Amino acid sequence: MQGPQDNYRPRTAGERSRQAGNNDGVRDWQRNTWFGPAPLNDNPFDEPEDAPELRESRSENVTEHIGDFWNSPGTGYQSISDSGKINTENGQAKTSRKQARPSTVRVIAGVVLVLTALLLVLRFAVFSVKQIIVTGNESIPAEEVIRASGIHRGDSILSLNEKTVEERITSDYRLQFRYLAREMPSTVILSIREREPCCWLTYCGIMYVMDKNRMVLYESENPSEQPQNLVEIKGLEVRSNTLVGQYINLGNETQKSIFTELFLEMKVLGCINQIKEADVSDTNSILLATRGGYTAALGDRTNIHAKLRSLLLVQEELIRLGQTGGTINVTNPEVPIYSP
Repeated sequence: MQGPQDNYRPRTAGERSRQAGNNDGVRDWQRNTWFGPAPLNDNPFDEPEDAPELRESRSENVTEHIGDFWNSPGTGYQSISDSGKINTENGQAKTSRKQARPSTVRVIAGVVLVLTALLLVLRFAVFSVKQIIVTGNESIPAEEVIRASGIHRGDSILSLNEKTVEERITSDYRLQFRYLAREMPSTVILSIREREPCCWLTYCGIMYVMDKNRMVLYESENPSEQPQNLVEIKGLEVRSNTLVGQYINLGNETQKSIFTELFLEMKVLGCINQIKEADVSDTNSILLATRGGYTAALGDRTNIHAKLRSLLLVQEELIRLGQTGGTINVTNPEVPIYSP
């Protein structure tokens, strides 16, 4: 019994051409185009049934590897070397890449080592702190300022943080930071100011010596230790006891402003050592006592600079004239009034 495929013969383009009477000189096997299921041949390498003439023209030695072609040295994708190993073009390329990788890694590692060595030399040999210069100190030794700054010889001069240095220096209540300068490659300049005592007061039997910002620099309970060249400040409304290194706490805001401006102007005019007392108990009538024996009435806090300058000029003229003691009213600094 025959199956439906036993009598199956696929149609081809050549058959349609013959049916159409088209004879263009092209053989049927060259027109072979399948229109249907692929033929089920036992051997897929058999010649197509439509081209039996190929079998006749095929070389008998096609499967024997006989002839000049098969005996010629390999020049294609692969060849067999004398040692019997197969060399391929892709294999050679892979080998070249593998050989190139270690070389590249070594170059990169060498560059990294050189840069690291260079950075270490710059860090520890060139741009390291070798000299620290302190300016602005008078009574405090430079070594104490350097110790307070936290800078050490051998530190990297490039990595110094000015804000951090300022915080360290100002943590010492005796010091005020001005600036940090670098002189490359290895010198650091620290500019500071010492807090200068300018006045003192007595509170609860304790003498407090302060700077112009009301910072307590030292204290004493011995009356004989009262400083002779500083101004005694009277009438301040002190709220509580204050420790050394802290600011005197005042309860009167107007007194705070008068204190700051008064001692700032005294510092500018250089007359702190000429003033013996300052009474600010009445903020509308500030009184000063000079070491020359004169009492000065300044009035309120307005125009303190001009009032102090007028006072100093009048006192100098009175001393020249031989006048001793009395009151100098500089409420109007342009028209000072002297009363013996």
